[in-house]
Amino acid sequence: MDMFTVHLDPGRKQPLYDQLYMHIKREIESGQLSYGTRLPSKRKLAGYLRISQNTLETAYQQLVAEGYVEAVPKRGFFVSKTDEVLRIGAEPPVPAVRKPTADSDAFIPRYDFSPTSIDLDVFPFAIWKKLAKETIQSEHKSLLQLGHPQGDERLRSTISQYLYYSRGVSCTPEQIIVGAGTESLFQLLLQILGRDNSFAVENPGYYRMYRILRSYGIDVQLLPLDEEGVDVAQLADGRSNIVYTTPSHQFPMGMVMPVNRRMRLLQWVNEQDGRYIIEDDYDSEFRYSGKPIPSLHGMDSSGKVIYIGTLSKPLSPSLRISYMVLPGRLLEVYRTHYISYASTVSRIDQHVLYRFIKEGHFEKHLNKMRRIYKRKRDRLVAAVRRFPQPVDIIGENAGLHLLLKVRNGLSEEELVARAKKAGVKVYGISGYCFESVPEGPDPVILLGFAGLSEEDIDAAARILEQAWFSAGLPSNKA
Repeated sequence: MDMFTVHLDPGRKQPLYDQLYMHIKREIESGQLSYGTRLPSKRKLAGYLRISQNTLETAYQQLVAEGYVEAVPKRGFFVSKTDEVLRIGAEPPVPAVRKPTADSDAFIPRYDFSPTSIDLDVFPFAIWKKLAKETIQSEHKSLLQLGHPQGDERLRSTISQYLYYSRGVSCTPEQIIVGAGTESLFQLLLQILGRDNSFAVENPGYYRMYRILRSYGIDVQLLPLDEEGVDVAQLADGRSNIVYTTPSHQFPMGMVMPVNRRMRLLQWVNEQDGRYIIEDDYDSEFRYSGKPIPSLHGMDSSGKVIYIGTLSKPLSPSLRISYMVLPGRLLEVYRTHYISYASTVSRIDQHVLYRFIKEGHFEKHLNKMRRIYKRKRDRLVAAVRRFPQPVDIIGENAGLHLLLKVRNGLSEEELVARAKKAGVKVYGISGYCFESVPEGPDPVILLGFAGLSEEDIDAAARILEQAWFSAGLPSNKA
């Protein structure tokens, strides 16, 4: 160690040598100065702290006497092993960060039907690498500076065009804010809206949004779902003025909110000032049957829908680029109070994405992913339909997961446990419910298929069939 900084106060009654001695002792006890660390030389440290070498010598010798430091002739002073030193009143060490595992009990499945996984094998590495290299070489120093707080204008303009043609969202680039993930944008939105609001969220639903709301101390109303999504009648009591919903593919139940239900929700939001709908369109790119249903934002004519989208599903979760479209009134609030917040997304990544979309690579990649995911969806549906007992398939027409209502007499807990024992991880719907679990006669299991190969889907489905429908089922319900 060349040097360390310590504040020594000559005005205190405690002698300088004792102040220095206590500081070094605490550093050793806390682990900041580890075993074998060489302390600064007396001459250099005395000069650096502007104290006499005699003062420093006294401090060092006291540490040597107590066994904290060892004096090695012609080499200097080194931190000793202090395992046997009594540390009275020492602050407990900071616990090591626990590495995340596949499950709380370190279960590593052979097959994982995670609803958040995507197919990483088809990421366009070659094109992305080429664009990134060209961006760094050609864009000079400009991308190293802070850009516009809402995100670079070229990217926002490209996103605006994409949303218009793909989702019917009519907006200007000025209404778009680019952020590092949906959660980041959602927390910014809470500041824009203010805390004097009550939120209604789907139950079951996206647990991260619910946790963010609760962490802010915001009142949350849980909205039950029916076969068409949010039960709008539950909003009639006027408790909530803001609704968070995933209408294009409800997470996790998988239903697509039909147009008539969307119209009733828009009617509710227009009945009173101060009401808004937050539309999370997280995986709207993937629809496998029927005509595309317009976004809520595309049907809204009064500026009451806040649209949030992400590129995590079509590209990569680690890219951390999402976007939010603000209505005019909220945009004014943002520009008045929050425009000083810097963008949370790297400008280099923004420019690479801008070129990826502008040059047509994104559309080609998206079409490819649709074909791949449709094949996987079809493979899983076909495999489930071979199960020997009745199983209802829910939400298979869109998104990257589907649900199974299993009627074989086993509980959700038993279904998950049997799958786990066989090496397959599945997800019970109760894990996505907040506070209360909607009652139902049959358990519902969520299966995400995007992260598995078609061969793995077949193999995992066979294992589930054996685990769930073999001998040992309840005789009165099987």
